[in-house]
Amino acid sequence: MRHVYLFSLLAVAVIQSGCSTQQSDPSPEKSVSVRGVDPVLLTDENFEREVLMSDQPVLVDMWAEWCQPCIRMKPTIRELADELSGQVKVGELNVDENPFITEKYAVDRYPMLLIFVEGVEVKRLVGEQSKKALAKAVRTVRTGKRNTNNEN
Repeated sequence: MRHVYLFSLLAVAVIQSGCSTQQSDPSPEKSVSVRGVDPVLLTDENFEREVLMSDQPVLVDMWAEWCQPCIRMKPTIRELADELSGQVKVGELNVDENPFITEKYAVDRYPMLLIFVEGVEVKRLVGEQSKKALAKAVRTVRTGKRNTNNEN
């Protein structure tokens, strides 16, 4: 019986160590943009129209609610959506809610950011990225210096 108690105590400690005491709602559809332009909410159903058929380059944030680096990147993604409005489309796809696209693009590490130009993935960034690094990656593909499927 003592082992069960100790195991339960250990499990609670492990779970709490990954949790934040701050309450936040990372859902893109429920958040309010600071300056007015939010990323496009991407789904399995609208991915082709919003990304593959887009006239603009598209930065896609592949994220999950349980991924703390993904959540930490949310403000950066939202700032880029606003700053790049009209030049680059920025979208967010929840990998847990959209298994088809997640599997199609072999998304297995988070956060993962994909950049598409004319419907083709031209850049892949894995892990938490700074605003400067993301802006540079987008600027690079916009100026024609594509670096297909590189992971940083």
